[in-house]
Amino acid sequence: MGNMEILIKAVAQAIPTYVMSVFRLPASVCDDLTRLMRQYWWGVENGKRKMAWLSWEKMILPKDMGGMGFRDMRAFNRALLAKQAWRLLESPDSLCARLLRAKYYPNGNLLDTVFPSSSSAVWKGIMHGLELLKKGLIWRVGDGSLIKTWRDPWIPRKYDFKPITPKRNCRYNWVADFLDQNGAWNTQKLQEHFWEMDIREIVKIRTSPKNRQDFFAWFPEKSGQFTVRSAYHLASNLATEAEQGASSSNPSGDRLIWRCLWVSRVPEKMKIIVWKVAT
Repeated sequence: MGNMEILIKAVAQAIPTYVMSVFRLPASVCDDLTRLMRQYWWGVENGKRKMAWLSWEKMILPKDMGGMGFRDMRAFNRALLAKQAWRLLESPDSLCARLLRAKYYPNGNLLDTVFPSSSSAVWKGIMHGLELLKKGLIWRVGDGSLIKTWRDPWIPRKYDFKPITPKRNCRYNWVADFLDQNGAWNTQKLQEHFWEMDIREIVKIRTSPKNRQDFFAWFPEKSGQFTVRSAYHLASNLATEAEQGASSSNPSGDRLIWRCLWVSRVPEKMKIIVWKVAT
């Protein structure tokens, strides 16, 4: 069984990686790839599929959560395309970024522009990844001159990066309007225009005394740099929450027990047998 796991992860899941990083594959193609991996794992006897003892939704969970760590091909495709969108933001002066900007958003911003429906397959793939990228993208506050207070994501918290406080008649449209001349937060203005729940999170943000320029960061990573791994986990969690509800994104089980199983110094075949018995 150990060799079957290696073949699935190193071959079946690796072969379509290049295509997935350029195009958005149809859902039917992703499902066909999943079906082939599932049939190979559980086996076929006399031309008939054997019993699948565990749902594929549980098989794609990480090993320390009771799964086998196989990939959700739809989420993986989306994460790879999000990487292309991140590159356009990180390197706006590259040849590829300049070419795409001239064609699809010459007078706008990549995050704020409404793109035409009639576009190339490559650009449609990037737009699909861009939707995921927006879920984890956040502004890091420098001088606040580039961040729109009520529209942009800039408050670091798990559930929503935008202010919960409604704008009402506030005339301050930029985060820079809430900073004083030394680059620190103007608490008086904050108390006038924000609710307490927003203020608590805003004052935790370290501002730049040197008035450095604002920049984008990837919130799921502490370093702020985008990784396909974290984007894949974000896409998987979003898909699970959309299908089954938020509670299903936190499956039950003792992670310590699963970690002890997979790090134990026994043959991989024995680990999988124990995993099957336990599940």
